[in-house]
Amino acid sequence: MELLMPGLGLIFWMTIAFAVVLYILKKYAWQPILQILNAREKELAKSFSDAKHIEYEMSQLDVAKSKKIAEAEKSYKEIVAKAEADADLIIEEAKQKAREEAQEIGEKAEEMILQYKKEAYSQIKEQLSSLSLELAEQVLLEEFSDRGRNRQYVSKLLDKMNVN
Repeated sequence: MELLMPGLGLIFWMTIAFAVVLYILKKYAWQPILQILNAREKELAKSFSDAKHIEYEMSQLDVAKSKKIAEAEKSYKEIVAKAEADADLIIEEAKQKAREEAQEIGEKAEEMILQYKKEAYSQIKEQLSSLSLELAEQVLLEEFSDRGRNRQYVSKLLDKMNVN
């Protein structure tokens, strides 16, 4: 039972040894340990505050990113709307120009048709007049083959001219 019940001298020396070890630890080890723990605590507090600051900055960046995205979408929509309006304007101008060109071509075609028509009329008139002259010449040659009749007709015409 001696193991369970230590003697009074053992307790005394154990207490003195414990006090000496406690004194040595307090004198030489306790201050550096406390300084390390305080430094660690300060470092943890600084890391925590940095994390909070970074979290705040990230939320600000998210807000800024959302604004930039909204601005970009707005700008994109404006550009697309302007491009569509410009395209419509260009198409309308092209249609108008095509109408004007078609009208010009139609007017030129009408002018050409009139010109060809006039030329055809003049050619027909020339041919008719030449045919008429040939026909008249042949009729007159046939009719005035006789010299006496020819002189008679010429004097008749001269009389008519003198009267007029």
